[in-house]
Amino acid sequence: MTTTLRRPASLMRRVAATLLAAVTLSVAVACSSDDGEDAATATGDGDGNFPVTMEHVYGETVIPAKPEKIVTVGWMTHDIVAALGVDPIGVDSTWGGDDEGFSPWFRHQVEDVIGGDMPEITNKDDGTLDIEKIATLEPDLILAPHSGVTDDEYAKLSRIAPTVAYQKSPWMSGSWQDLTGVVAKALGEEGRVADLVSGTEDAMATEAAKYPNLKGASFLYGLTFEGNGPEVGLYVSDDPRVAFLREFGLVDSPNLAKELGLDKPDDFSGAVSLESIGKLSADLFVAWSSGAEYTKNTLENPAMARWSPIKDGRYYILENEALAMATNAPSPLSIRWALDEGFLADLSKAVDGGAVVRANS
Repeated sequence: MTTTLRRPASLMRRVAATLLAAVTLSVAVACSSDDGEDAATATGDGDGNFPVTMEHVYGETVIPAKPEKIVTVGWMTHDIVAALGVDPIGVDSTWGGDDEGFSPWFRHQVEDVIGGDMPEITNKDDGTLDIEKIATLEPDLILAPHSGVTDDEYAKLSRIAPTVAYQKSPWMSGSWQDLTGVVAKALGEEGRVADLVSGTEDAMATEAAKYPNLKGASFLYGLTFEGNGPEVGLYVSDDPRVAFLREFGLVDSPNLAKELGLDKPDDFSGAVSLESIGKLSADLFVAWSSGAEYTKNTLENPAMARWSPIKDGRYYILENEALAMATNAPSPLSIRWALDEGFLADLSKAVDGGAVVRANS
């Protein structure tokens, strides 16, 4: 049996009281998944000249002039906008963020690096878009290339300003490198992409070199559950959080795709029954958790406790919301923050059987 995990808002509700999904890129520190075919594509002369035409799932969007008032929808995009030196005027709240809904890496970039004002939060408490509020901001561009924007929401947003949605599938935008290029094209900031991406990749490679046991270790990325399951949610190869780990030398579980039996190649997640979890092999199990109770339920479940990654202590569970978000939705800003927070040190310890549960600090 397979089950598709949902992302915000239904998921964010569990996450806001708790995360789900979403969200995570291609092997090795310089690759991108499928040459970015899942990222919104752009056409133009490459020099930041306008108009620029962006192609996406709902058609084409023409950006007539360099945008100055930008609203972002979904994950990661606002980080990239800020990393490119632009202060967005409206963003979704970030799970794991501060009391105002901002991540520490985004706040630092806007306030301390750009020297700008923090944007308005443009989604409601239940995670849904506050389209009326977005309209009051009078943006000249709405960016949603990594989101779950529906056709109805897109129609409403595009009446406010030119709107760029995802290329093919909700919450699937290729690698963080792909997404960075798409956002830069829309902003006319392509000249900054090479340094931004290479600088981030260099930082990743430098940190990964400290932990050689990660190279070649197989892994599964899932989430903890409440009660007794009856299934374990797992993310597939092209999900951003999964692809992100591969950039540090880890490799996919060899039989993940077969056991999940997903009907569509663009599904970002699926599930396997607890009775079948033992069929999945991995050197490491990584999961985000909505809290200590979910972690306890997962680790103490009899079927999970018999599964070798749990039995042998080869697991890394992220209860720390900010660190989970930083690595679930990687961006040039969040990646550096996660490295500074010891993300790879945790993974390395877990691969060696250190049974790491990273709680909120």
